[in-house]
Amino acid sequence: MGARVVIIGGGFAGAFTAKWLRRRAPRNTQINLINADNYFVFQPLLPEVASGTINAPDAVTPLRLLLDGVRVRMAQVVDVDFEGKSLTLLQGSKRRPQQLGWDHLVLAVGQRTMLHKFPGLAEHSLSMRDLSDAHELRNKIIRRLEHADITQDVELKRRLLTFVVAGGGFSGVETIGELMEMVQRTLRFYPNIANSEIHPILVQRGERILPELPARLGIYAARALSKRGVEIRLNASIASATQSAVFLEDGSRIDTTLLVTTVGNGPHAFTEGLGLELEGGKIPVDACLAVRGRECVWALGDAALVPLITGNEENGSYAPPTAQFAVAEAKCLAANIARAMAGDALKKFDFRPKGSMASIGNYRGVAELFGIRITGLPAWILWRFLYIGMLPGFSTRLRVALNWLFDYFLPRSIVQIANRASSSTRYARYAAKDVVVGPGQIPAGFYTVVSGCLESRIPDPETGEETVRLLGPGDHWGERTISSGRLTRGTLTAKEDTRVLVTAAEDFRKLRDVFPAMDTYFSNMEEDIRPREGPR
Repeated sequence: MGARVVIIGGGFAGAFTAKWLRRRAPRNTQINLINADNYFVFQPLLPEVASGTINAPDAVTPLRLLLDGVRVRMAQVVDVDFEGKSLTLLQGSKRRPQQLGWDHLVLAVGQRTMLHKFPGLAEHSLSMRDLSDAHELRNKIIRRLEHADITQDVELKRRLLTFVVAGGGFSGVETIGELMEMVQRTLRFYPNIANSEIHPILVQRGERILPELPARLGIYAARALSKRGVEIRLNASIASATQSAVFLEDGSRIDTTLLVTTVGNGPHAFTEGLGLELEGGKIPVDACLAVRGRECVWALGDAALVPLITGNEENGSYAPPTAQFAVAEAKCLAANIARAMAGDALKKFDFRPKGSMASIGNYRGVAELFGIRITGLPAWILWRFLYIGMLPGFSTRLRVALNWLFDYFLPRSIVQIANRASSSTRYARYAAKDVVVGPGQIPAGFYTVVSGCLESRIPDPETGEETVRLLGPGDHWGERTISSGRLTRGTLTAKEDTRVLVTAAEDFRKLRDVFPAMDTYFSNMEEDIRPREGPR
């Protein structure tokens, strides 16, 4: 039996580590990649998905197709035992915990958008991290154009046609560039909206946009965006947001119903729960990408603090959180894990990027390649060729190239394909003898019986004797399991045809937090039940 490698995360860092490790490691090496979704997202193309330049499925690649010979698990890791070299994961509809052992563990979970420091941003803004974000942004833009075309309210129309993007880096610039491209190319379908009424605003904390590029390129990009009607606010940052406005730190107010944030990155909740000492919210690693103080544990990508070296010495700077660096780190790490298995010396990560580039819409771009600075249409063409080359798989490259070709000749689609709004609660029906929840599970939520009857059986951990309760209409179950955060010990079974109302666990917690009377009710009930039933 070969070595067991577990990779957590299916982004650029995790997916490409698995891909190259499959080539470098012995064939009997067991490689498991764990990710919440079963696909790889090419994040640089998300703005183009939002604008309708390319189709949403063409910006993703199934991990099972991309990673031949790698065991892909669509699951959630909830605990890591570094000493015992095992982890606990949840997968499947029942979400029963499962154990998975490893000889080498790779942490590639990336970062998350953290907006809790800014009141209202988490509730009233969109990010650009996943396919669902791009899909939602597209639907919101179309919805606002549809509304603005028919409204007679001047103030409402102005608010609907004001779009704010926070962050003037690559993601923010490309997002607002594509957003303008989409709106301006679809205005002919909306006769009551003039181009002059569109008011996009790019908010940047620093003195210029695209600070990752030379100043001249940032200035060119700013001028090109300004000519297309984008208002750029420099040395400004967002303080808070509501459903109808954005407030800046200088006290000014922007009336808008659409805010996109490309800033506010922070450590993933999983990373924070690992018990590792973080630096700046990231996992510190050595020059070989090994986590300091942990044997056979590696980290890379946005989640890791990767030192850069000059020659053989660290130069005090760290790898930026870009796809280009993540792919290079993955190649180095795959080689190092293979070397570690063979007992060979490890190689330090040493990468010098070929350059950087950004698309600013309207067939314009900015680029620095091998020290040469390029602007306009040539930069835009180079940007397209670079991304085609980085896309995983020939079929994906072909589909994206065809999308770009068709987009040049065909009008943009303005079809709004919105998902039906999901409710925080749902009804569920169970036939007699159906098991609603079994032992060792994380329940779906808080259950309230609407009709019928449920039977709860909870064994005593010491004697094994079962405590039996019958739950009829109005009775409920699950509040103690949710509040304690522990797995279920008992079994909940339908005695007859039963209909229940299921409230998601997170929503149930929020209700208890904001309704003191509700929290008191359940707290008192838990105290009354505890002596008779023991902990659930």
